[in-house]
Amino acid sequence: MRLNYLKSYDRLFKKLTSPQQENAIKAIDALIEFIKTGKKPQGLGLKKVRSDYWEIRLSVKNRIIFEFKSDIMNFAFVGSHNEVKKFLKGKD
Repeated sequence: MRLNYLKSYDRLFKKLTSPQQENAIKAIDALIEFIKTGKKPQGLGLKKVRSDYWEIRLSVKNRIIFEFKSDIMNFAFVGSHNEVKKFLKGKD
């Protein structure tokens, strides 16, 4: 499995505060660990939100959106719950 951070993700990640960036890194690490071990960590909040798009929790208010494409995991978006809704609306 390869990880790919899209420009949209990178741009939004840079706008996060330092603690939010650390939480994003921890959330992605937890997701990778879950994929490797099959043991879902508490608080990950993994759920499918569109056909190929999935969501994990960065915090109570913020989410990370990613998609699976064959053996590649594309991280596409990071932001608040409302911003995620707007992002996904553009994917319909």
